[in-house]
Amino acid sequence: MQRVWFFLLVSVLLVVPNEVLAADGGARTLMDMAGRRVVIQGPVNRMVTTFKPATLSVFSLGLGHKLVGVDNSSRQDPLHLAVFPGIADVAGVGTKSMGISFETLVSLKPDLVILHAQKEGLSLAERLGAMGIPSVIILPETFDTIKETLRVIAEAAGDPGKSLSVEKEMDAVTDLVARRLATLDEKDRKTAYFASSLGLFSTTTANMIQHEIFTLAGIQNVSAGLTGYFQDISPEQLVQWNPDIMVLSQYLKQGGMERLSDPGLQKVRAVSGKAVYRCPSSLAAWDYPSPLSALASLWLAQKAYPERFQISISRPGPMNSAGVCSEKP
Repeated sequence: MQRVWFFLLVSVLLVVPNEVLAADGGARTLMDMAGRRVVIQGPVNRMVTTFKPATLSVFSLGLGHKLVGVDNSSRQDPLHLAVFPGIADVAGVGTKSMGISFETLVSLKPDLVILHAQKEGLSLAERLGAMGIPSVIILPETFDTIKETLRVIAEAAGDPGKSLSVEKEMDAVTDLVARRLATLDEKDRKTAYFASSLGLFSTTTANMIQHEIFTLAGIQNVSAGLTGYFQDISPEQLVQWNPDIMVLSQYLKQGGMERLSDPGLQKVRAVSGKAVYRCPSSLAAWDYPSPLSALASLWLAQKAYPERFQISISRPGPMNSAGVCSEKP
């Protein structure tokens, strides 16, 4: 079954891994996802990404060879290193959470910088524009906006049609899930809770990709009433929500998982029923907003409703001391 996961992973992320994309040498104007009108005067041969979902999207489009700068974490990502080992030597520009170095961005002389709408993204775009460096802002938090992200990046790079093959692969996965769950009755839908990398009691909201992953998988997100981005909750709130399933971020630290042993949490159905899972994969997390997110819905739907999926498409690893099953794609 490992081959199935590997095939899907490659199909979604590496549709055009080695193809050198054509770059339009003429000026072009596009609208980014913040509604900004962006003018790009010539070919894009030097690209910079400032957060991991942007880097994953660039690799999905076969543009990895154009990267001259990436967020610091992308330089260490196992999947990025496997696809393009040279990324370890690409300049690090900082992180979205800790800050992006404007001086480093400028020093790389990029033809295009890809920014997020959160935090300093908009201000960085204005500062770069004042220096004649074009940038696009992306906001990939749903399957539709992930596809829009791909279109914006491909158009900015001068080859807008290159997003279509990646979109097609995403649609193939999401359509499969939708078909298998088409007759699922509302009363039979399970509930789930997502614990972020920040801690067991840090969860996502209705504005984030994890909510979209749950929804496609036919699952009610117990934290859907929250807004914004990662939000802290109390242990009592988790007990009150009492989800059927708990999904833990791949990057949740051991200390957070140990909290699952707290006596009070043994009342939660997901804990008592041993339905607590780490989100795959060990290469690149599927709960990050990227084309890989479609695979997370397929994996979770199969976990929640195995009877609707005739073959097992993941092999569970051994339970750890906290009772968490570690997926092995």
